[in-house]
Amino acid sequence: MSSTDDEQLGRLCDVLNAHHVVYVIFGSFAGRLQGADLHTVDVDIVPDRSEYNLQRLCDALNSLSPRWRIDDVSEGLRIDGGRLEPRHILGSSIALGLVTSAGLIDIVLEPAGFERGYDDLSWHAVTVDVAGNRVKIGSIDDLIRSKEILGREKDREHLADLRARQAELDLERGKHRDPGDDLGLGL
Repeated sequence: MSSTDDEQLGRLCDVLNAHHVVYVIFGSFAGRLQGADLHTVDVDIVPDRSEYNLQRLCDALNSLSPRWRIDDVSEGLRIDGGRLEPRHILGSSIALGLVTSAGLIDIVLEPAGFERGYDDLSWHAVTVDVAGNRVKIGSIDDLIRSKEILGREKDREHLADLRARQAELDLERGKHRDPGDDLGLGL
């Protein structure tokens, strides 16, 4: 990660944690935080969907001057009413893209393969340190599953790096992964 990425992610996590937001960082950024060599431009946040948590999330993001992320409009568009509200997040079927002073952010309630979002991901999430903040990030296994389901070109490109990092992590933990596991054979 570049120092700018580190600073922006650190600032984002500072704000989210100061507002007591319950969340998991997912997507390619979570892979990068676990050592995979992935390129991405935004941070995917999967929040707990409780009313109180979504309000805390909005309060946190409002402190970062959020704007709607729109292609070809680098500074984004002004949010209706001037403030992000839980209704904006709940009304999003896939991902809600924002431009903030801490970088580009996608809020994702239901990542591919994880229809219960945070509730599904938190079981296997890994806790890491980001600029002095304890942060939950999606596991490599969950990232691989999600990217396999999405099947977009960029996701297929990331799979090789994620699988290589998964193998390295397995070796570090002394875990042997049976090749049949990837085929669902359970050999």
